[in-house]
Amino acid sequence: MLSLILSVVAGGGIGAALGHFGKCTSGACPLTSTWWRGALYGAGLGLAFFVMSGGGSSTAMNQSTQNVKHITEDGFAAEVARAAVPVVVDFYATWCGPCKALAPVVEELAGRFAGRVKFLKVNVDEAPALAQRFEIQGVPTLLFFRDGKVVDTQVGLASAGTLQTRLELLVGTATASTAVH
Repeated sequence: MLSLILSVVAGGGIGAALGHFGKCTSGACPLTSTWWRGALYGAGLGLAFFVMSGGGSSTAMNQSTQNVKHITEDGFAAEVARAAVPVVVDFYATWCGPCKALAPVVEELAGRFAGRVKFLKVNVDEAPALAQRFEIQGVPTLLFFRDGKVVDTQVGLASAGTLQTRLELLVGTATASTAVH
């Protein structure tokens, strides 16, 4: 809640300053032509920034859910190398908007593939050595493991359909029609 208030107040303050100190003589800037219009416009932009940055829900991303387990560097080998089923590891960052957008998609797919695929997530800011080991260049990155070895990679935000097809290929349930991209 505090981050929401700070975003709106900061945006409003910047907008008010622009409206007060900026001189609009052309008439092309009606939103910042007065300090109060600038404050309203800036507060709206602050709110938009807050929403686009994920709404301050970064701590929730670091929690295990019903279907996706949050792991650290210490637990990685035990969870991936000795898994009886294929494993998908979501490398993410709490400050990453696309990571926040991908999280519910991964959660849903983890529910659909429960028992056939193990889903894990790793915060790259908390596990930099692990991110370096797998050469994670951007987040979100999904690594698909079979028998402890990387067999597929998805960098960036992907659709649920694309990920479902990759998961079906990973577990060997894809048909010829779903295997074609």
